[in-house]
Amino acid sequence: MDIENFLPNFEYNPNNPNLPELFGQPQPGREQIKHILIGSPKIVRVTIYNLYSRGYAQVHEWSTPQPTGNSGEVISILIRHLLVD
Repeated sequence: MDIENFLPNFEYNPNNPNLPELFGQPQPGREQIKHILIGSPKIVRVTIYNLYSRGYAQVHEWSTPQPTGNSGEVISILIRHLLVD
């Protein structure tokens, strides 16, 4: 699997300061958390939309689901930098 397959589904624009640095260090006071979904394509998609409906993450923030090597199974990743007290 190529790392490019796990990048969020948006066009990177270095002139847009609103997009986080994907591989940079988190800002002070923030820690990185990685969410990993593994399951059938349907349940991964349903879970991504469920988290979206709860206001946790935009659908496009998740990586494109990739085959895991197990029949009928995919993986999708979301990386967030959260403020920690």
